[in-house]
Amino acid sequence: MVNSIFPDERFQCWDSTLVYSYFRLTGDNRLLLGGGSMLTTFSKKDVNSAIIIDMVIKDFKEKFPQLKDLHFVQFWPGRIDCTRDLLQSIIKDPDSPWLHFVLGCVGLPWATFCGNFAARHAFDTNSMNDHHYYNYFGPNRNFFVPLWLEKIIGKQLTFSINNGWAKYYQKDYMPTKL
Repeated sequence: MVNSIFPDERFQCWDSTLVYSYFRLTGDNRLLLGGGSMLTTFSKKDVNSAIIIDMVIKDFKEKFPQLKDLHFVQFWPGRIDCTRDLLQSIIKDPDSPWLHFVLGCVGLPWATFCGNFAARHAFDTNSMNDHHYYNYFGPNRNFFVPLWLEKIIGKQLTFSINNGWAKYYQKDYMPTKL
């Protein structure tokens, strides 16, 4: 089964839908699969139903029909840390520039980017040419729908609009220097 989805080498995989799914192998060849739905991603309350992960598994098996008999033994319907636009926050301590805080990494690609970015900047921030990313991922960045409006239109709509705006419309118009 492993060779049928990873014929050459192992890697982490994800799709590019608004609420994306991902999969990867663990060290002992177990398959880790994750994902969700629009209904649960922005839900006010936790959804502890297997219905959502069953849909993710069904979609996965449609892409890999050779795994139709694969059985998943457990799932975790818990929360993940995220921001209103689903982009992470990277904070550099102004008094200790080697100290970084990374919060809200939603998904494997962003977690990989953040780990690499924070490590490089903690080690040698002066030679880095990508300081402008601090503008996008800073805790004081602007959101398309501001926090005060969330109290009126609700969390689900605020998160959905901010995420869609960041993914499809946000442009690089910020200055490149802090």
